[in-house]
Amino acid sequence: MMTTHLTLALRRHSFHVLLGACAAGLSLPALAQTAVAAAVASAATDMAAPVDDNAPMATVEISSRKTRSSVALSKNEIQKILPGTNPLKALQTLPGVSFQTADPWGNNEQNLSLFVHGFSGQQLGYTMDGVPLGDQQYGNYNGLSPQRAVISENVRSVVLSSGAGDLATASTSNLGGTVETYSSDPLATQGASVQQTVGSHRTSRTFARYDTGAFGDGSSAYFSILHHEARAWDFDARQGGDQFNAKYVNRSEAGKLTLFFNYSDKIEPNEDSTVHVAGETSAPYTRPFLYPDFKAALNYLSPTGATPAADGNNYRNYYSDAQRTDYLAYAKFDANLGEGTTWANQVYYHKDDGAGVVAGPIGVAGLPGLFSVYYPKQNLKQVFGNSGYAVRTTEYDIKRGGFLSTLRKEIGNHQLEAGLWLEQNRSSAYRRWYALDVNNPTSPYDRPAIL
Repeated sequence: MMTTHLTLALRRHSFHVLLGACAAGLSLPALAQTAVAAAVASAATDMAAPVDDNAPMATVEISSRKTRSSVALSKNEIQKILPGTNPLKALQTLPGVSFQTADPWGNNEQNLSLFVHGFSGQQLGYTMDGVPLGDQQYGNYNGLSPQRAVISENVRSVVLSSGAGDLATASTSNLGGTVETYSSDPLATQGASVQQTVGSHRTSRTFARYDTGAFGDGSSAYFSILHHEARAWDFDARQGGDQFNAKYVNRSEAGKLTLFFNYSDKIEPNEDSTVHVAGETSAPYTRPFLYPDFKAALNYLSPTGATPAADGNNYRNYYSDAQRTDYLAYAKFDANLGEGTTWANQVYYHKDDGAGVVAGPIGVAGLPGLFSVYYPKQNLKQVFGNSGYAVRTTEYDIKRGGFLSTLRKEIGNHQLEAGLWLEQNRSSAYRRWYALDVNNPTSPYDRPAIL
């Protein structure tokens, strides 16, 4: 069997430094800003104590030289929408927020669309327990999505601050506001919980968590696992993956120490577009992927590998999928320096190994012209396994680490804050093509590799 491999590479190396300082004055707008800071900080404090689930959501709006509103959604509000839902999807219940994606949980990132008061998702800042999550673009080079950073059932709250970007947020994209996700702390009492969601088409979501309860001198921890799978809405493919969270907290007079670890491994066969072809009268106008009917995929192309002329640019691929494996960890210490004075220091590390895969016809997207340079005067169909399809990948690698330091001081009705953010990010993206063998076709669950 002939093995075919072509690589295009893009490397990124970025270094971020952010210094921020602010002081509240005596005016009423400044007092309102202090109220907002207190409301957001309250969402980030320990919520191990019982919480009134029926309490209304608190909304704080202020007016000054800049306008910002902050809304916090609690865990119970998020899980009411759908157990295990993406924290970003929960925001769609708020005014001015538009969120769409192709699956009920809001996990499919290729089709995700988020707008907050006219700002697109890529113009917002995202953090999880203070750790920067990047700009959330598909094919991301500087972060990961909130649902990959923490299991949804372990989310304590999500805070949307819309309006002008906040300098205190560890982000390079927070032009129109921030989305801050906070993970829950371990419970003070020992216990275990299991949640099972089932649905049609063998939909299943299994979540289990064990809390150690208090032990030693002010320590507590929890461990949780998740297995999720569901059928793609318009073709026979399984979307889902596995995730693991662990968190340790120690409280003392000196302060609060937090250790957190997250592992996420997912495969999502992506949805194809819904289109209308000129002259087509049949409904609905959908052209989903042909997978898993490989015979139909072969019959769809001409003997030379060309797509039907009537389809134009709305041709059908055999399959497409997103594969992502992430490791995220941080250590944070909130030191009590004195009455009204705290100093938080946090280090974090994130590694991502991912691939976006498309098995598409060899005669489209400019491939004949591209490969004529590398394989002149050759039969592309034969070169790529005689199926008429080639498997194209975009392979991602992210290794980033950083440090956050925030000093806060309260003096009467004033709050002073100074912060530092350092991050080093090494990332790369490789575009590769592989053969799709007519006698041994791959599937969305395979990771193409050089043989």
